[in-house]
Amino acid sequence: MTRAFLSYAEEPGDPSHQESVLRLWEFLRSCGVDAEIDLSEAHERRDRALWVAGQIREADHVLVIASPAYRRGAEGRGSAHEERGVQWEARLIREAFYADRNALNRFVPVLLPGRGPDDVPDFLAPATSTVYTVTDFTVEGAEKLLRMLTNQPEFVRRPLGAVPVLSPKQVPPHVPPPQPPPAVRNVVTGNVSGVVIQVGNAGSVTVPATPDIRIGEGADRWTERAFENAFHRAAGRLGRAGGRLGAPAGRAYPAGPGFVQHLTGGAVICSVAGKRAVVVAGPIWDDLAALPGFPAGPGFPTSDHLDAAARTVDLDGGTWRMGILHRDPASQPARWLPKSRLSGNAREALRLPVAGPADLTVRAVATLPWQFDDDVVITPQVRELIEAALPDAPISTLLPALSLLRRVRTAPARWERASGRDARYDYSLRNPAGGDTAVRAVARILLPGDRTAAVTVSVEFQANFAAWASARPGRNTADLRITANEIVALWTAAWHTATVVVPGALVPDPERATLLAPPTVELQVKADGSLPAVADLSAFGEAAGQPGPEGAVTVVAPIGLRRTKRRAWAARALTRLARAWGFADADEADERLG
Repeated sequence: MTRAFLSYAEEPGDPSHQESVLRLWEFLRSCGVDAEIDLSEAHERRDRALWVAGQIREADHVLVIASPAYRRGAEGRGSAHEERGVQWEARLIREAFYADRNALNRFVPVLLPGRGPDDVPDFLAPATSTVYTVTDFTVEGAEKLLRMLTNQPEFVRRPLGAVPVLSPKQVPPHVPPPQPPPAVRNVVTGNVSGVVIQVGNAGSVTVPATPDIRIGEGADRWTERAFENAFHRAAGRLGRAGGRLGAPAGRAYPAGPGFVQHLTGGAVICSVAGKRAVVVAGPIWDDLAALPGFPAGPGFPTSDHLDAAARTVDLDGGTWRMGILHRDPASQPARWLPKSRLSGNAREALRLPVAGPADLTVRAVATLPWQFDDDVVITPQVRELIEAALPDAPISTLLPALSLLRRVRTAPARWERASGRDARYDYSLRNPAGGDTAVRAVARILLPGDRTAAVTVSVEFQANFAAWASARPGRNTADLRITANEIVALWTAAWHTATVVVPGALVPDPERATLLAPPTVELQVKADGSLPAVADLSAFGEAAGQPGPEGAVTVVAPIGLRRTKRRAWAARALTRLARAWGFADADEADERLG
């Protein structure tokens, strides 16, 4: 089994880079490569210096993930307070590299989508060793790297065959060629205009033509053919409408996930590596180019768009995966929006502790990677805005309607602010008999810091069933369980509260704020003990075994998604968890969660 260690640097202001590194790590492990990365052991206390040195020493291959921050650190150009870990790690790799220059395959520079050769440290520059480019986290997009790591060369030397016997041939005698008659020969260079008058033999005027640039010239052969097909396809459509594309304005050049070539008519041909090329109108390309992180993050259009007034353009191929360029003339500039999808990666929900001990926690954790011009701080004005908005938030209006709360009378509750650097607010419904809080909602907002450039908002529902039971002696706590439909309703309400209501105190319009990466909402259920003891999941049928105590699903979706769509995605998320818990008959099309 091949063992590989991934050495990388975090890119300030570009959270998508670390996401790409994590996707490469997960992809390599899925392909049978025993890849290691420092984040895989981040939950354990250890001497990081000894651990990294051991990884570099024991790995079959050290993958240096090229980026501007890594190169600065490796070449000692970073400040004394920045990238010190990278400087030290790169020095170990550089010393090991120079100690054994024959082992080039041990120290491998890797370019992820959006990175170029200029990001490779000097000691591993392309002139020194082969650079492995990953265009996508698939076998096709990382074939060259996979072949090297798994020792599967693309071409294998054939065994030597027998030397053929060749008969000698006679050399014919030399005959001098006939000499042409004397003539006057003029060579005209440069641009020629007007009339050229020649005295002498016909054909003795040479006017070199300016070489034309071909469609796709500058790209690989496969991409060049794809560009030619896209050009002729678009030219045929525009020809019938009286439009024209013009000629290439320059050579095709690599950009982000693929290649790009501009045309004199204003249009642009582009393609993700290994996929169909498309042609888009110049104004559409201008809007794309203005997106933060373009082209590595948003990617390229997936189909031709020759109408400059197109309102939406589907995008894919970048590190942000599937998305849409939304062009609304009334709300310039154009925006990138994600296409809604589910993911099993729920890092923030597993990292961020719940608000406190509880028998059951149902929460939505929103990661909002917005672009801020200044440092984000919780000012008194921000706190006032949050406090004014929370009483009307969906989570506030939902709680009194839960069947659990309808069974036991409670006194009116209100949101109360907690102290701390980040903003936290509690909405508590206390046990009528006194004692511990029985049910509460908690809203927390965590500001961007050293670990992430995104705003994180967690909105949680917590219930302590023992506290409820103490109010009614002899009451069976099983009667107080939360139903699957109520979990979906809680997620739906917490989702909007976490993405629009609370962060609305930081940005004027969360739905239209500029994104630096896809926004996510992690929907989580967590039981302190047995999940069936606090949640009634009978809507999914019978479980094959004992469901686990918790689960989380990430939804990538536009901010401000309407309630019906939020509820539909929340139902799909819970159904996916139910299948993981052993409910084999759980079906996303089941209307019982609608």
